[in-house]
Amino acid sequence: MRRWTFGICAVISVTAAGCGGGTTFANKPRPPTPVNLTVYINNARVSVSPSSVGAGPVVFIVSNAADKTVSLNIGSSDGTSIGTTGPINPQSTAQVTVDFRDPGLYKVSAGATGKTQAQQNQPSSISPATLHIGKQRASGSNQLLQP
Repeated sequence: MRRWTFGICAVISVTAAGCGGGTTFANKPRPPTPVNLTVYINNARVSVSPSSVGAGPVVFIVSNAADKTVSLNIGSSDGTSIGTTGPINPQSTAQVTVDFRDPGLYKVSAGATGKTQAQQNQPSSISPATLHIGKQRASGSNQLLQP
């Protein structure tokens, strides 16, 4: 009986000693939770709501109320394109996700679509909107019900 008790205690102590190894767990923070922005395009202008968000992932939900097919372009202050949609037919919607890393002003514009590059490069009569990106949003690590 003493032998069994001693054996069980030895097994339990060896098992307990093996738990919780010596290395640390690298708990990398999650990226910020994505923010949804609505973009409305009509024949005169592009509007974005809200017009100011913090840096991180942003989902643009685009509604085309113009009379013609357009595509949405999100560009940085130096003119480089960081996100586009394909052609959006009148009375249709589209969605594009952009991960903003740097604060600053970004231009959200509607461009013409066409079969040739010359048709696509024609200037648009629809005035663009300005989006202000602020400092990085907080990590989504402590938020419940996130994927």
